[in-house]
Amino acid sequence: MKKVVGCILLIIFLMPLNVYAQKGCCSWHGGVSGVCRNGYQVCNDGTTSPSCTCSGGTTSSSSSSSSSRQVYTPSYTYGCTDKNAINYNPNANKDDGSCIAKVLGCTDQNAKNYNASANTNDNSCRYEKEIIETEEIKYSVKYVDNENMIKGEERTKTKGVNGEKEVTYLVIVDADGKEISREKKNETITKEATTEIIERGTNDSSSTTFGILWIICLIIAFYQAFKHKDGNLLLNKIQKQKNGTKVVLYILYVFTVIPALIDVVKIIINKIKNKKN
Repeated sequence: MKKVVGCILLIIFLMPLNVYAQKGCCSWHGGVSGVCRNGYQVCNDGTTSPSCTCSGGTTSSSSSSSSSRQVYTPSYTYGCTDKNAINYNPNANKDDGSCIAKVLGCTDQNAKNYNASANTNDNSCRYEKEIIETEEIKYSVKYVDNENMIKGEERTKTKGVNGEKEVTYLVIVDADGKEISREKKNETITKEATTEIIERGTNDSSSTTFGILWIICLIIAFYQAFKHKDGNLLLNKIQKQKNGTKVVLYILYVFTVIPALIDVVKIIINKIKNKKN
């Protein structure tokens, strides 16, 4: 009878240890075992923590223990947790070492500057293409002298016509088609330009007219001077000079023009006075 009573007392004494730990979060009971019981952590000595709950995990029954004992299993989502990586997984909470670093460059194989090592396009792709444009060739102008035309006069003999040529350019554009640079590759003339020919006069009619008038004045002056030797013309005064001086004065009279004009004016004035008288 005493043994039965002792066993009962022992069971009653030990029962609280199987239900709740006495202090802290299993710190006095061997630490957390990873098992969850009714939402609370189970300590390594089998007691239940009164303060540490099981959060972020699941509970399941263990076939090897009593029906009241449950096992805690942490929940993980594996993937790349580096936000700078190209394969970053925002849902992952456990890095699995699969992160791939970004390598910037042109990733279009059709581009002139394709970078096989790049895995992230940085909009640096450049494309090369040929374009053909029709351009105008400006005609040239040629002047031809014409002695039958008065000096300063111009006349178009042949009308100028612009030509045309096809120019091939090697053009570099960006991904949006915007031109960055161009280089002339070759050109072909499809229509020759016609040179404009302009005739310009070389005949100085004014000098010719003046020359004729000058000769007429000389003839009139010499005629009147020799007809009226006692007249008041400059030639009359030259006639009275000595031979050496006379020759020099005759040369100046003929080539300086003005003396002959003065004598012609005097002759005209004398004619007018004689008519009045």
